[in-house]
Amino acid sequence: MAGTRNTAAVAVVIAALALTATACDNNDDKKAAPAAPTTAAAPATPSAAAPTTAATPAKVSPAVFLEQVTQKTSAAKSAKIDELIEIGEVTMKGQGAASWADGLEADLTMDLTGSPMAKVLEPLTGGPKVRYLYTKDAMFMHLGGKVVESGGPSWVRYSKADLAKASGGATDQLQSADPVQAVRTLIASGKVTEVGPETVNGKATTHYAGVLSAADVANATSQGMTQAQVDKIKQSLDTAGVTTDKIDIWVDADKLVVKRTEQAETKAGTMNVSVSYSDYGTPVNTTAPADSMDLAELQKAATGS
Repeated sequence: MAGTRNTAAVAVVIAALALTATACDNNDDKKAAPAAPTTAAAPATPSAAAPTTAATPAKVSPAVFLEQVTQKTSAAKSAKIDELIEIGEVTMKGQGAASWADGLEADLTMDLTGSPMAKVLEPLTGGPKVRYLYTKDAMFMHLGGKVVESGGPSWVRYSKADLAKASGGATDQLQSADPVQAVRTLIASGKVTEVGPETVNGKATTHYAGVLSAADVANATSQGMTQAQVDKIKQSLDTAGVTTDKIDIWVDADKLVVKRTEQAETKAGTMNVSVSYSDYGTPVNTTAPADSMDLAELQKAATGS
């Protein structure tokens, strides 16, 4: 199969993929990987009549109420997401849908217009927008432009091992697309507070917030993880220069997450992530593409080119 590919196109693929996969590593100078989108859902259309009911029963503590939120949101199994990611001077936008019914899977399109990665990837993708499919076993990035025109594949496949190697063993970046994970992090940290009722995306919600140290984040995320995995999380936060992480969550009257944001200082600059969730229960396409090449196969084909 490699022999039928244009070697120049393959070389472009390898160069761009190396940058794409490693950009999520905060050691990379002010670049963030589109493949690592923390994710977000399309904001719900504001209703004609503004809701008046706050989401939180007054007699329920924040921790108890948020535990109910995890149960309701988990049961919903999927949602559309709409996200905005800002790291230093780099801006990326993402839209699509994610499912957490059986592991985390997603179909996302990232707009990299506000990132230096847009020009780097243009020969590979044909434009500033890049589509990603996350399945249980791998991530697929859609190709276009000169690569496909020269006989290349339509998709390139990153295995879990490829992603881990590219990010230096960092945790799965797609976890940020999971609305339940953010809620569990706040609960496990023991530092969640109720801010109060607010209208978000046309819905009456209750706002919860917490400022977590790097140790709080690592400990909160360590639920069900091995010590080695926890150590990697701590190392990743330390490498990125993250000392605190401010998490905000807005929950509606149905006990579903409407929006979440995160703010943190990193070596690459201030990080701001905003994710909105809507249309809970929406179908999510997570079928592995047939016309794809493994990253290893592309690397082998590029040898000597």
